[in-house]
Amino acid sequence: MLKGRWAALAMLSALCLAGVSQAHAQTQGEIHTNQKVCDVFRVLAGSIMQSRQNGESKESLLAVKSGNPEHDKLGAMLINEAYKEPVLDSPDLKSEKITSFADKWRDTCNKPVSG
Repeated sequence: MLKGRWAALAMLSALCLAGVSQAHAQTQGEIHTNQKVCDVFRVLAGSIMQSRQNGESKESLLAVKSGNPEHDKLGAMLINEAYKEPVLDSPDLKSEKITSFADKWRDTCNKPVSG
């Protein structure tokens, strides 16, 4: 399970490099994001859901810190959303859940926010 925690940390770091503050601002309706940020956001969401489907504890994911409080807050929001979902039985259903969760958050990132 440690692999999942390091993957999450790597994704948080990638978000930092891609300018995730733009993605966070988009959710607040402040600015528009770009496709690169939203694609990285999708990967992060998918990684978190994969950890969920693999049975990793929520606490172990929340313990991973990026070093940036805003990124950690965004990561915690995604983790909390992922852990509202049940762990599914079959590998195919798990894969579908991971993909749909990742796509949902990419699409949320891409969606213009109306004031």
